[in-house]
Amino acid sequence: MSATRLLILGVLHFKQPTYGYEVRRELESWHADQWANIAYGSIYHALKSMAEEGLLETVGEETVGNRPARIGYIITAAGEDTFRNLLREYWWEVKPVIDPFMVAAAFMPYLSSEEIIAALRSRITALQAIIDGLEFQANQPPDEFRPPHVAYLRRRMVNRARSDVAWSKDVIEKVEAGELPYGNSEFWQRRQHPDQENCTTIDK
Repeated sequence: MSATRLLILGVLHFKQPTYGYEVRRELESWHADQWANIAYGSIYHALKSMAEEGLLETVGEETVGNRPARIGYIITAAGEDTFRNLLREYWWEVKPVIDPFMVAAAFMPYLSSEEIIAALRSRITALQAIIDGLEFQANQPPDEFRPPHVAYLRRRMVNRARSDVAWSKDVIEKVEAGELPYGNSEFWQRRQHPDQENCTTIDK
């Protein structure tokens, strides 16, 4: 996955030579799994793959106790080019955000109005907790672990979460007012069984 590669190459860019566990620890401190769709367990496989492709070079091994030897990595010239290309690709291209919730929302009419409203209210509560946490982090003074630009990344995440809250509240209002199809609503029944409607019309 390109985003995972960019993250790993980016960490190695300013922190090399380094080991897989150090890359993982760095990304965990960034809470990267919350905004980059990265599985921390995939880091080691990605490092090995990029080394095989010539993007990284292994530099010695370190053994601690009875544990397996740790392999150090540095970026090659090809890896540096890949890092720069991926960095500019994501800066200059607007890519769609893939959100599984959008898939579920497309089938909203299969749920009852009560469940839709309850789920969205739960979603709002969860989003508000995320917003509170992000705002707290964004308001912390910068230091060596929080460069100034990180606060702006947090605020972008806050704005997206607030937009999701506003959308959820709007949908709740529309469902409560009967303006959106759900469950056994007449509109949805017609969509599910168009032939029955046509037969009824013919019979008349």
